[in-house]
Parts: sequence; C-alpha cells; structure tokens
Amino acid sequence: MPPYAERIRRLRELTGKSADDMAAVVGMEYMEYLDLELHDDELAMAPSLAEVRKLATALGVSAYALLSEEGIGSPTCRISYADLVGRVRTYLRDKNITREDFEARVGWALDDLFAGEERMLAEYNVDFLRDLCGLLDVSWMDALP
Repeated sequence: MPPYAERIRRLRELTGKSADDMAAVVGMEYMEYLDLELHDDELAMAPSLAEVRKLATALGVSAYALLSEEGIGSPTCRISYADLVGRVRTYLRDKNITREDFEARVGWALDDLFAGEERMLAEYNVDFLRDLCGLLDVSWMDALP
C-alpha cells in the first residue's frame, strides 16, 4: 500500500494549510481528517469518493495522483459515471444474473450507484470502487472522480 498518510500530510504542508483547515475544506471532523494523515488504509475506507475528490483538489493534485502508487499521473482511459453504470448493466445482461446476485458477488448494495452520480460519490468510498471495478475487470483508478 502506498504511503497515503505521509503523502497527504506532506501535500497539506506544501499548501500551507493546517489539519483544521483541511478538515473544514473536505467537510470532515478534525479527527476524521487527522486519521487520513496517520493511517494509510483510512483513505480507501473512511472518506466518500466526493470527499476524496475535495481532498485531492485542496491538496492541488488529482484523485488519481493522490491514490496512485507513485503519487503522480492521470488515467489512461477515463471511465465516467455513465460508463461505469453502463458496464454494470452490460455485466448483468451478459452474465444473465440479477442485480441481487451481482450485489452478492461485489459485496455492496447498488441502490446509491443507480441513484445518480452525486449520490454515488456521496455514499461510496474507494474500497467500493475497487470491488466494483475488480468484478467488472476494469481499472478502478480510471474510474476515480
């Protein structure tokens, strides 16, 4: 796992913002934000995809660069929200399975995915994106907001 906590702290320091400033910008409680600077696994589990996007923007990087192994780069083949939903629908059709069976395979309920992009970004985290894209056999990094 990349050193996300150290990367976030270093980027925050480069912006000249305090941890309190960052928490406010991202819309998190101070301790929630601080966990991002202390534990590498928090970035994938705790913040929503919308909060990850806000965090990356506040740090002056893309979500892709924030979450990449090297801390740089951009997607090679961007997967939009509409494309992601389309891929799920295609998977359901091609595999001839129900949505409930798909949800059991992926380990997540998909109500918020189908409710619209804003809701998906607000309700799911990076782990969801990894699990969903893994089942669809596409790069989760390319599907980052």
